[in-house]
Amino acid sequence: MRKIAIVGFKGGIGKTTTCVSLGAALALRGRRVLIIDSDTQSNVAISLGVEGYKRSLADVLMRAAKAEDCVVPARENLNILPSSMDLFKAQQRLVMEMARDVLFQEMLAGLTGYDYQLLDCAPSVSLLTVNAVAYVQEVFIPVSMEMLALAGARNFMRYLREISRLLGRGAAIRLIIPTFYDPRRRVSAKVLHILLQEYGDRVTHPIRIDTKLSEAPGEGQTIFEYSPRGRGAADYAKLADLVEEMPPLSPEGY
Repeated sequence: MRKIAIVGFKGGIGKTTTCVSLGAALALRGRRVLIIDSDTQSNVAISLGVEGYKRSLADVLMRAAKAEDCVVPARENLNILPSSMDLFKAQQRLVMEMARDVLFQEMLAGLTGYDYQLLDCAPSVSLLTVNAVAYVQEVFIPVSMEMLALAGARNFMRYLREISRLLGRGAAIRLIIPTFYDPRRRVSAKVLHILLQEYGDRVTHPIRIDTKLSEAPGEGQTIFEYSPRGRGAADYAKLADLVEEMPPLSPEGY
């Protein structure tokens, strides 16, 4: 099972869109996918039109329920462990726990039987982000085509190195995903060029700007349901192909 955190230190970079769209694309290929929402905004459930769930990741972190009992079906082959506003309270409680930086390892151990686990992380430095990075083997970083998003990606790289040093191990940054790419804007070409210079073959093809990607969550639909022939669907299907083709991590890569 591959465990992948999708992380960024800046809001509005397409992090949740990438998590949901990649998860949906993999599920359509017959892969068993679980999306874990560790952001208090609960955008994963909203994006997939999932409502009325009674338990969330917050209940798991407060030891009120087992993780496997909080999983909610969203689509064929695609389940979610949703978030809620109670995650604020749960995060405060984490501060009182022993070995609080690696609690996901213990609390999510019952989530088995999947090909992929994708973690949608909050755009902030928090115990939840530290736990997510400690739990997964791989990190994907979306970067929107803005200079501030590029700066945020660089900051996260430094942050991840520090976490790895403190924990004695760490997840590998495997993909940098350019998002909101608009060939008509000079800044898109500039940011993409800098990414390719600095991170080489870890940079994927760009996810082109597509208004359908921002409209789909409002309908509770994936991009493959809302606009299956659009740019967004094509680009995220191509990303799923790339993820499927990636070679396994070497032991020293984790």
